[in-house]
Amino acid sequence: MSSSIEFNPQLCQLSDQSLDPIQRNLLMAFLPYLGAPLSGSDVSGKAYELVRTALDALQGPLGPWDVVWGPGVFQVVPGAIPANTMFVARHRETRELFVGIAGTNPFSAYAWFAEDFDVDETRAWGYGDAPEGVAVSKGTLRGLRALQGMVPPPGVPGENQTLARFLEEHLDRESEPIAVTVSGHSLGGALSPTLALWLIDTQKEWDHHSRAAVSVYAYAGPTPGNEAFASYIGARFGDRLHRIANPLDIVTQAWKVADVAELKALYTPQIARDVFWDKAADFAIAASNGIDYRQIDPSPTLLPGRVNEDLVWRWAPPLVNLVAQVIYQHTLAYFELLGLAYPEEQAAVGRHLAHETDAIAEAILKRVGAGPVLSRALAIGLRLFAETYSRTPFAPSPVPETSAPGDRKAE
Repeated sequence: MSSSIEFNPQLCQLSDQSLDPIQRNLLMAFLPYLGAPLSGSDVSGKAYELVRTALDALQGPLGPWDVVWGPGVFQVVPGAIPANTMFVARHRETRELFVGIAGTNPFSAYAWFAEDFDVDETRAWGYGDAPEGVAVSKGTLRGLRALQGMVPPPGVPGENQTLARFLEEHLDRESEPIAVTVSGHSLGGALSPTLALWLIDTQKEWDHHSRAAVSVYAYAGPTPGNEAFASYIGARFGDRLHRIANPLDIVTQAWKVADVAELKALYTPQIARDVFWDKAADFAIAASNGIDYRQIDPSPTLLPGRVNEDLVWRWAPPLVNLVAQVIYQHTLAYFELLGLAYPEEQAAVGRHLAHETDAIAEAILKRVGAGPVLSRALAIGLRLFAETYSRTPFAPSPVPETSAPGDRKAE
C-alpha cells in the first residue's frame, strides 16, 4: 500500500498545555497499535517510522518526543504479524521516558488465544518480595515474557538491547531523577501494570542510583492477576497507579466472575439480551475457572460511559447491535469520553479499499463469470462499506508507508 496516515487536524491543533496526564497518555498509548497490520522481516523498522511520524504530527498536543528504543516486536514465527509491540519515547524538555505497550493485535490469533483468553490457570509472581499467593494469569505472564525478551534489530533505536538493558544504560547517564510512565490500552492495559511492577521489583538491577519514578496509566484493561496481585501492586505503587475504565467496556469486566455475569444485561434496555451473547458470557465465566481475579487500583478513574444509540439499529438482531456496541465502548468511547478527537482522521485501510473497490469487484466477478452490471453493483457496495469503515475507525488501521506533514513522502 502507498497511502499515508492522516491525523485529525482538530487534534493536531491542540497544545500540550491543554491536556491532562490521562488524556495525553491515552494518545501515547494509541501509538504502538500503528504496527498492527505489518508483517515481514522489517516490522520493527516500519513500526518505528510510523510511531516517529505520529509523534511529529501530534507534537502540538503531546509535546516534543523522540523514539529512543524500539519499537520492539514479538513475532510467533519470523515474518509474522506481531503479537506484541512496545516502544520507549523520551520527552526532549522534561526527559520523561514513556513506555507504550500495544493492546491486542486484532490480526494475531496468538494475542487473542495465548494471552487474552488463557486465564484458566495462574502462575506465581516471581519477582521482588511478593507475599505468597500473588499470581498472574498464564496469558499475562506469557505477554510479560514477550516484552522482557524484545530486542530491536539493527537500525532501530535501542538496537540489540532489551528494555532493561536500555534503561540501565540510559539511567547511568542521567544525573537527576527521571519519570518513567508505562501505559497501554486493552491487552496493553493488563501488560502495562504488570511490566511496571516487574520494573520496580527489579529496579536495583537496572537503576543503580534509584533515579527512576515509575508510574502506570492502564486503559481498558482486563484483570492481570488475582486478588493478592491487585493488593500487592496497589501497595507497591500507591498513587502512581492509574486505571482508566469505561464501565460499559466489557473488557474491563474480565475476568472477575461476578463482573462477567453482569455483561449479559450490560446494554439493556437499549439493546435486548441475546441467547448467544449470554452463552458467550457463560463461556468467559467457565474460562476463568473460578479463580479470584480482581482489578488493580481500588479507586480507578471511571468514565461516564453511555450506550451509543447511533449504533443501535432497530432493524438489526440484538447480537449485531451488541457487537457494534462492544467495539465502540472499547475503542472510540475512550477518546470521546475524555474530550479527544480520534487520532486518525480516517482509517487508512478503509481509504485504500475505497480507491480499489472497482478493481476488487472486477477481479472477484471475473472469476465467477459475472457481467459488468453485477460487477458495478458489487463495486458500489464495496465502496459504501469501505467509505463507512474509513470514517468509523473502530480500531487503528494504518498502513506501512507514511508521510509526515509537509516533508515526508510515502514510499
